[in-house]
Amino acid sequence: MYFTQVTVLFPVLPLYVNQRWQDAPIGFVVGAMAIGLLCFRPLIGWLIDRWGRKPVLELGLGVMLAILPLYLWSPTPVWLMGVRVLHGISQAAFATASQTLLVDLVAVERRTALLGYLAMSNTIGFSLGPLLGSLVFHQGGFLATVLLMAGLTLIGIVLSLPLPWKSAAVPLPRQPTQSGFPWKAILRYPIRDATLLFLTNSFLHGAVVTFLPLFVPNAALFYSLNALVAVLIRFGLGRWGNRLSRRWIVSLAVLCSGTALIGISLAPDLLVLWSIVYGLGFGSLFPVLSAVVSLSAPPEARGRVYSVFLAGFDGGMTLGGAGVQPIVSVLPLNHLFFVLGSIGCGASVVALRQFSQPIPKQPQSIDNQ
Repeated sequence: MYFTQVTVLFPVLPLYVNQRWQDAPIGFVVGAMAIGLLCFRPLIGWLIDRWGRKPVLELGLGVMLAILPLYLWSPTPVWLMGVRVLHGISQAAFATASQTLLVDLVAVERRTALLGYLAMSNTIGFSLGPLLGSLVFHQGGFLATVLLMAGLTLIGIVLSLPLPWKSAAVPLPRQPTQSGFPWKAILRYPIRDATLLFLTNSFLHGAVVTFLPLFVPNAALFYSLNALVAVLIRFGLGRWGNRLSRRWIVSLAVLCSGTALIGISLAPDLLVLWSIVYGLGFGSLFPVLSAVVSLSAPPEARGRVYSVFLAGFDGGMTLGGAGVQPIVSVLPLNHLFFVLGSIGCGASVVALRQFSQPIPKQPQSIDNQ
């Protein structure tokens, strides 16, 4: 429900901004959401470990419901940019808290499976949201679109009520404080490697989302087909992910993403094939990396660790869009996709080497025993 609601605005907001303020910087208005995601994820992670998982999850839903009227009342584009920052904070709170809560509630041997199902549900939401948003906007305007988002958010709040008010994990006796970040765990294998690999793959994805429509005329087919493949592969991971080698999954996933981008640059006419290959990689990487992080993060600091891990996605998407923009003016798009694909293939080799090491497991804290 939440990610369906979030993506309702994908095809709608640029049109709405352009209709209201013809000279408005649409890119800055739409991209302001990244400020809330990037800047507030660390604070969100701290709150998850201090307050507990469900309070922050409900905070994300509550903020989302509260800011929806501001989309209609914003008098200037600058005001609307501030609303988008709050939207980013809401998404950071909900996404981080929901994932951390799921990890708390699921046994170790089932984490890859259930994280696969969670990622699959997010992907379904990302597929449905733009379709619903576009349909409602063209039929009823922006007010009807905001009401749709409010309805989906209210459904999400109702669905969240049965979730347990699980408190934050109790710190280990030798840990003096919960206020800082567990950098010792974050900056060592495998959390460090999983975060960097997630950032790299998100960088490739950000470039695909931003620049593929400029290179091929039927980019919508690519998005829809790779989302469908991602849903199917995540369903498969949900059933059999715990039986497969994480080392081979993560390396092959990034290799698929890189190969697809190289294929697009050399043979764009085979877009259907490359969208399937890309969906295999995009769909399988996140749930496996998330499971790796869950196994290695200290339970009492899991929210903060996940906030850094998920910030890899925010940073990668931002770099793939705004960071690549200056290169587009000097490098043809087919060359750009070839370079990006080569980066993905190189990262897959590094991942194959790094994840050959055994994954250390953290002891369970009191509330998980």
